[in-house]
Amino acid sequence: MNQAPQNDALFNITGHFVQELKAVLHSESIVEGSDYENSAFDEQRRAEGFHLLRFHETGTAAQATEIWEKHTIARSHR
Repeated sequence: MNQAPQNDALFNITGHFVQELKAVLHSESIVEGSDYENSAFDEQRRAEGFHLLRFHETGTAAQATEIWEKHTIARSHR
């Protein structure tokens, strides 16, 4: 994770993991549109390997970050 405003979460992922991220969040009842918005494409962020989601609530951003970190750790042990 990188520095971002509290309701934003920068995920250190490339484009092909964005759908996986959204599916993992959805499985935990964090839904695009009602809980967060996908950010507009940003060439610099993409070049750095980050994807930005803008959450409606600070707590949800923190929860999503934790969920994704646990998911990637579990995936690496498969």
